[in-house]
Parts: sequence; structure tokens; C-alpha cells
Amino acid sequence: MPTSPPGDSAASGPPSEAALDGGAGLFHALYTTRALRRFRPDPIPEDVLFQILDAAIRAPTGQNAQDWRFIIVTDPAVKQRMQDWALEGWDRYSRRYADDPAQIDALPRSQRLSLRSVEHLAHHLAEAPAVILVCGLHGRHSTPGGSSFPAVQNLLLAARALGVGGSIFNLPLRDPAALKSMLDIPENNDIVCVLPIGYPSDKIGPVRRKPVKKVVYREKFGQGWDYAAAQPDDGWGARWIPDDA
Repeated sequence: MPTSPPGDSAASGPPSEAALDGGAGLFHALYTTRALRRFRPDPIPEDVLFQILDAAIRAPTGQNAQDWRFIIVTDPAVKQRMQDWALEGWDRYSRRYADDPAQIDALPRSQRLSLRSVEHLAHHLAEAPAVILVCGLHGRHSTPGGSSFPAVQNLLLAARALGVGGSIFNLPLRDPAALKSMLDIPENNDIVCVLPIGYPSDKIGPVRRKPVKKVVYREKFGQGWDYAAAQPDDGWGARWIPDDA
């Protein structure tokens, strides 16, 4: 089970040693939670699934509606049907590379690895230990899914803390009406996203992203932030990730 929650820190500058000690668990998870799509066949224990979902529902929702609902799917027949739909989705997407499939391997490394892992999951979704469907009330919020995705991120971070990987994978939503019927999802609920999860066979973290200075502005769009400009391009990940990670 997880350790006690990390302590709060009110530091205004770079993290102090006290902050490092108190928040390392959270920040380590944030800096190492990758989209993982290849899984070992090991089943996920019930208590681990409960902890992941119990953490997920701590996220906020608009007007505290708490209208998200989660379905844990482990039935092989249902997962196989979802895989069939995922393969249809992958086939439609991959047609852009039909004339020259080698184009995928010519993409930048991060894009190539991402596409290849999506392709793998489309072909092996039925083997994922569990697939979680996230649902929400239709029309309940002005931004569809806006009150569900905070819980999704909580779920993925909690999974990471317990050694479980996953990602949003919506290729199985090729025929939402049929999937809703298969799982007895009421008409007043929408499927927000699909999350295959399991113990990953790929390496966990670290996560590489564009520098903060490239994506965060000060006061106006496009106006630079001097403090961010002075920070390393790879951010502060080194403060939270051990050298041997």
C-alpha cells in the first residue's frame, strides 16, 4: 500500500531539502508517469484496483456533481470485442501510411515509439489485465468530459505509484452505442474515455516534454517568462528522479 501522503511545502523558490523530502513521492510520479501501452499478463489485485479508483474519485468535479462512473472490464469476450473495434480504428488511421509504411519508422523517435505502441495495443488490447471505462452524465457539464479528466489523471498517477501503467486509448470507441449496450450503460451516460491498465513491460519514465519557456507565457500570449527562460530545458526532473531511474 502507498506510504503516508507527502508533507506540504510553501517554498517560493527552487525546492528546498525539506520540500524534496516531503514531496518526492508526488513529484517523482508526475515526472515519470508515461503513457504505457504494453503490459505483462499478471492480473491486478483487487486491493490495488480499489486504491487506484479510490484515489481517482478524490478529483474535483463541476458543482461537486461527482457524476463520473467507472467500469472495470476484465471479461475476455468484452475485451476481444473492444480490440476488434480498436483494430478498425487503427486501420482507418494507418491508411495515411499505406503507400509507404516505412514512413512511420522515419518519424522523430518520440512520435515513432508512440505510434508503434498504439499499434501494439490495438492488436493486443484483449490481453490487457483490465480496461477501465470512464463515464459521465450526458449534458451535465458545459464542457463534455471536463469533470471526468481530473479523475483520469488522478487514476493514472495513483496507478504509477503502485507500479501500474496505462493511458487514454479511445480507438475502441468505434461504435459507442454498441459498447454501451454490451455493458448496460444507461442512455443518459456518455463514455468519456477508455483506459487499459496493467503492469508494464516497458520502462517507466522519465517523461520528456518541451521546455516550460516554450509553452508558458507571462501576462500575454507569446510574451516570455524570464524566470522560465533561465531554467534548464529539461526542467527540474533531475531533482525528483534518482540517477539510476
